[in-house]
Amino acid sequence: MKVNRNGQAEALTKEMFQRVLNAIPNSTHRLIFAIAWYTTERPSAILRLRVSDVYADPMKRIPNEVIVIAAETRKDKRTREVPCAIALRQELKAYNPPTSGFLFPGKRGTLSWSAYDKALRRTFEKLGLRGYSTYSTRRGSLTTLSRAGMSPRKIQQLSGHKTLSSLQRYLDVSEAEVQQMVSM
Repeated sequence: MKVNRNGQAEALTKEMFQRVLNAIPNSTHRLIFAIAWYTTERPSAILRLRVSDVYADPMKRIPNEVIVIAAETRKDKRTREVPCAIALRQELKAYNPPTSGFLFPGKRGTLSWSAYDKALRRTFEKLGLRGYSTYSTRRGSLTTLSRAGMSPRKIQQLSGHKTLSSLQRYLDVSEAEVQQMVSM
């Protein structure tokens, strides 16, 4: 559990994700949060998305079929292409994007990670959620897929992790699941 910004972030459930998403007052922060859930991408890469990576026609708010996360924005320096989920398409259609450049512009190019982090922490606090952070969407989405019975290899294909061992750090195992295993 994350305490005072130390430790691993708690994984959101799908229901908690929806609850937090609905409580985020700012449309920019809301979209970042949604993209993080539906693409399982790191927040730092999402903040550096370009409009053309996400929208086929930003003026008409038409999303691409595939979200492209460029190599230069990612920790492993490999480009990812993630199919755009129906729910994410709805979030993208509701957002008013810039016509070009960065999807989330800020004073120094892009919106800063700390600005997003502070806004998200305020929302978590308002909802009484402790131990959650910007990585809770990534952990939660991956854990949700695992609990739904998706194979680790398929999840790895979506998440872009180089190895299964690096992916496993993101998959949460609950006390109930441990109890169920020892009862078998």
